[in-house]
Amino acid sequence: MHERFPRVSVIVPCYNAAAYLPAALASLLAQRPAVWEVIVIDDGSSDDSAAIAAGVGAPVRCHRQDNQGIAAARNHGLRLAGGDWIAFLDADDLWPADSLGLRLRELAARPDLDGVYGLVEAFASPELSVADLLTLQVPPISQAGRLAGALLLRRQVFARVGDFDTGFAVGETMDWIARAEEQGVALGQVDGVVLRRRIHSANTVRKTERLHADYLRLLRASLLRRRSTPTDLAGEAQR
Repeated sequence: MHERFPRVSVIVPCYNAAAYLPAALASLLAQRPAVWEVIVIDDGSSDDSAAIAAGVGAPVRCHRQDNQGIAAARNHGLRLAGGDWIAFLDADDLWPADSLGLRLRELAARPDLDGVYGLVEAFASPELSVADLLTLQVPPISQAGRLAGALLLRRQVFARVGDFDTGFAVGETMDWIARAEEQGVALGQVDGVVLRRRIHSANTVRKTERLHADYLRLLRASLLRRRSTPTDLAGEAQR
């Protein structure tokens, strides 16, 4: 990694996030060192998301696709990315000012790592009503989290692990992390907040309704992969 000029590609999947996208992009453009490119994948939005992204200018560029889900949007971004390092940010979340710097410094100090993640801090979106706040759960403390927006990864890692599985509605990152662990990908952690995750009605309802089914599918997929390894097959033959 070139310590002064790391080429970091940030992929931003976006679907009808016009209300939040300007803040997300501003948080990326405020990073020091600067991000090399920001690739917004508009996933068939019906609002002004694509126009907002296109109007920012370099290093932000926007590509549109028919609505296919967040995993497909991230995969599209991976195909377009030219950086040596890959990061993600959902269009309704934010990076704190030193998010990229914290992770790059850890990677410079630990060349053995394939990637790094940090702490995640949840916050209630300002437009939420008092009634919304009473029904939504906002964790009061920052916690270590291997969410997509908290990761910074060597580009070569995706050749080993593969793309995000488009069969998942909301559990695509958990599945990718599980496969990365099985491939021996070495991830380090920084002791600092690298992602501010916005809590609002739309994302919470969607995840609550679909996360359970995706979690069960993830467990089944992991079990099948383990059963298909040569070691497991040999073990089965001896029984």
